[in-house]
Amino acid sequence: MGKETSIVEKLELVIPGFHGYKKKELIREDDRLVRGKVADTLALARREMERALQRCAMVGCAQMVAIDNLRKKLMALESRVRHAEAGYRGYFDRVKFKEEELNRLLEYDAKMIELAEEILNEVKALNGQIANPQALGMAVLNLDDKLINFEEVLGKRMSFAAGE
Repeated sequence: MGKETSIVEKLELVIPGFHGYKKKELIREDDRLVRGKVADTLALARREMERALQRCAMVGCAQMVAIDNLRKKLMALESRVRHAEAGYRGYFDRVKFKEEELNRLLEYDAKMIELAEEILNEVKALNGQIANPQALGMAVLNLDDKLINFEEVLGKRMSFAAGE
């Protein structure tokens, strides 16, 4: 008989030191940990993308511009996540987070971690298709879809954290 893992438990398993937003004074630190984990995963994907770009240049594949554009998107997303304002609001801030809002923030964080890992897997798949132009085209499209999805979730999370 297995017990279903909660979102907090999943994040605790993936991120060492994550405290699950249980103590308000640790919320900012937890937020930084989550964003750091997501940004690190996107950085791994970017480095894998740079390897794909090098391999593409060696074989002269036609997708080089598209791959470079995706690499730039990854860099921008990594930077946006890593340098975003912390999600916790202080006592005197206009927007205050209560437990319900914190749970919603957790859902966004769990989704961002899941999507960042999917992006990393898509980049690895793309890198494996460099010599196959047809499969490479599909891999480029799939990765672009994942990046768009990630941007949407990140935008919603940032709007929510800003109280919009």
